[in-house]
Amino acid sequence: MTSRRVVAALAGLGIALTSGAGDASTLGREDKRPTGETYEQILERLGDGNAENLVIRGEHDSRTDARKHRRFYTDLKPLDDLPPYVPAPGLSGTIRVSGLYLHDGLIREPWIAAFERFHPGVEVVITPKGTVASGEVDIETGPRISDRLRAASEYEQATGERLFEIDWASGSYDVPGWSPAFVIFVHQDNPIAHLSLDQLDGIFAGSRTGGWKGTRWDPGVARGAEKNIRTWGQLGLTGEWADQPIRIYGRPLKYNIQLGFERKVFQGGDVWNENTREYSHEVNPDGTRYTSSVEMVRDMAADRYGISFSDMGSNKPGIRAVPIGRDAKGPFVPVSLESLRDRSYPLFIEQWAQVRVAPGQPLKPLVRAFLAFMLSREGQDAIQRDGKWIPLPAARAKEMLAKLDQRGEAVDPKALGLHLSMLAPKKWDGESPDETGRVEARRAYYTKRFDLDALPAYEPPSGLRGRVRMPASGQWTESGIGTALIEAFRRHHPDVRFELADGDLIRGEVDLSVGRKWSSYFAGEVFDFQQKHERSPREFQIATGAFDVSGWNPAIAIFVGRDNPIRGLTVRQLDGIFGGPRRGGWVSTTWRRQAGRGADENLRHWRQLGVEGACADRPITVYVPPLKYHQMSVFERKVMVGGNMWNDAVREIPLALDDKGRRTVPGADRLAAVARDRCAITFASPNFAHPGTRMVPVARDASSPFVLPTLDSVRERRYPLHLEVYAYADRKPGEPLEANAKAFLRFVLSRDGQRLIEQGGKWLPLTADVAAAQRARLDAKD
Repeated sequence: MTSRRVVAALAGLGIALTSGAGDASTLGREDKRPTGETYEQILERLGDGNAENLVIRGEHDSRTDARKHRRFYTDLKPLDDLPPYVPAPGLSGTIRVSGLYLHDGLIREPWIAAFERFHPGVEVVITPKGTVASGEVDIETGPRISDRLRAASEYEQATGERLFEIDWASGSYDVPGWSPAFVIFVHQDNPIAHLSLDQLDGIFAGSRTGGWKGTRWDPGVARGAEKNIRTWGQLGLTGEWADQPIRIYGRPLKYNIQLGFERKVFQGGDVWNENTREYSHEVNPDGTRYTSSVEMVRDMAADRYGISFSDMGSNKPGIRAVPIGRDAKGPFVPVSLESLRDRSYPLFIEQWAQVRVAPGQPLKPLVRAFLAFMLSREGQDAIQRDGKWIPLPAARAKEMLAKLDQRGEAVDPKALGLHLSMLAPKKWDGESPDETGRVEARRAYYTKRFDLDALPAYEPPSGLRGRVRMPASGQWTESGIGTALIEAFRRHHPDVRFELADGDLIRGEVDLSVGRKWSSYFAGEVFDFQQKHERSPREFQIATGAFDVSGWNPAIAIFVGRDNPIRGLTVRQLDGIFGGPRRGGWVSTTWRRQAGRGADENLRHWRQLGVEGACADRPITVYVPPLKYHQMSVFERKVMVGGNMWNDAVREIPLALDDKGRRTVPGADRLAAVARDRCAITFASPNFAHPGTRMVPVARDASSPFVLPTLDSVRERRYPLHLEVYAYADRKPGEPLEANAKAFLRFVLSRDGQRLIEQGGKWLPLTADVAAAQRARLDAKD
């Protein structure tokens, strides 16, 4: 049933939705089969996913609310082997702890009462939200921050510290939402007796050149394709099973749950077996939520050769859980409440507590005391009585208690924030940073003047006064382009003032935000806006990105070896080379199965593209940035229709420090790799060049001409892999855009505004048809 809150929210958006079969809603009723459409075509036809996400989140919240005060496990075990809490004398003050499930469940009140009884001068405040990075709380509980590279990198950049973390409980056995353990399911007829972690790596992962250890890239965990396991015979099965492919059922790779599996099984690698069939939460035709884990396991139960990782909450007749061993020697342990209590089952999920500790300093006494309480017999007993999470084994609790004596660790200044701008460029900057470190923000790199006569002159409305709030940082202001536009606008409207101070549109701190396209997959910035406001931000293209100025949204150029005879590639062929088969893709913030494609479109050898000669029978070697880098999501949108399943033989080349401590240039490194391997391919900004490589013309589709990126072809958007520059604003449904912000954007989109963008010499002015489409968006009231 769809919750009343969701029905009311959708009604406010003008979407009628009843809660039973036969409702009048169109949500979830469209044909979900792959269509071959582009990202933009699916987005235009089906929308940005806000309505679907309200249903999905509302159903999630309703189900979570129904579980949070329920005790699922009532068999209380003696905890005598856990150390009792020993209160330190003289503590006073307030300890602030965050954690949504900690706050909403049955642990909060017992913890507060017990700790304040031990320390009468202390107040314990447990809140659903709050981060240690912001200083809102002293202890942050929940998903492991160091698994989430963007958050961990931002923390290190802001503080110069390594995050201090302990784990204080195990996730549940089978309670959805309370971190149930990873479970490997196969069909009930499958004779496989057990699997090791290395075998799971071989099944679920692809080859890799390294992996993530927190925010550090570790090439020491690389492995080759020879360790891939793709048939049941490679696991020792015989007879009918020997030659059968292992068919994988999983979740979309953008889901946070994948991160823990990558850490535990892939050693931090992020290349998945490209044949994984991804299942996402969606909306059913009756307006209810299509739950990914349930539907995934249901489909796998009908596939004798299938395998999935899910959780025991998804268990059903027709499948069985496989015992897992840490290594080939075993023991191989079945998942159970007991094997999670003692952690003999390897795929448990930890509950993390994270705090700030200054380099070289100990934990603050009150913080240390509360962490020690969490790990104590009294703290763990409250966890057990909550009946969802599972108490720590005594040995692990003692190990974590000993860790409380460690001092804070500084991040190596040379490595500080090394990957941050690659992982999480700020919203007011470009899609990726200037890798060369040589681009000057105030320099005009292009001096050509385009014919802008087809753009309309600005016609100022009368009576404007008030303010427009915009961020003070970013390329918009650093280049002087923003300043020039503001000054020119104020000559028309002197009573409008601009307040420049860094702030977030999501939090209502600014009226306009200018920069890169907001990330729009699940848990991206557009999704965050939707969840907070139950509507989407208003998006406008205000310029085309650069042709070849590094860091300024340059076009994506495709490079091959100099002697490779390939004449050109279509966008769909690039998808076949760089991508893997997929069950769907992220179109804005919603998983759309219409974006899927089959393995029959894979292109893995040059002969498939008509290439003859030395490379004809050679595999296409693919070099890319690490898959977690932000620019990969840009490529996914432009080429892979929002899909995030990559060719599982890609070779990732990250930003690194050379032997002299200098930062490398990954784009140049990828071109050098292609030059060494003349049958390879990569993508990079057109500003990179290597005598052993050349750029390949790209066609929008099979009926379009092949086009090389040039200043004109990028500006005119004839080259398909151009990028854009965006402005974002907020507007409630059915209401006009705020008058001052609307007028300023209309000025930016006018001939006068686009001429100033052109004079900046990096971004390119819009064509008349693109500018007209953006002006129409200004006037929309939907």
